[in-house]
Amino acid sequence: MRDVARAHILSLTTAAASNKRIILVGGLLTPQLVVNAIRANFPELRDRVVEGVPGKILPEGVEPMGWDTRRSFEVFGEGWGYRGLEETVVDTVRDLLAREAGWKV
Repeated sequence: MRDVARAHILSLTTAAASNKRIILVGGLLTPQLVVNAIRANFPELRDRVVEGVPGKILPEGVEPMGWDTRRSFEVFGEGWGYRGLEETVVDTVRDLLAREAGWKV
């Protein structure tokens, strides 16, 4: 979400973005990759997050497709980049856990 929000701001403030469609994809995202990141970084949540099949990130017969994200780098310029999946998942789970702690009060 932070990358998308930043891209929206840059789209409004960068002339090169005018009338352009820009794909925002930082990389492969699957439920299994999210689960793997949560279980690796939050061992205390292992009883609340199913394990799935850690080594099988895609269902049988599903092949990831490639995305051409060159335009985002061309338009938004130097300094543009995508946050990694693990960073995003960890930050999100930390925020959710903090909110959950507040609900218990």
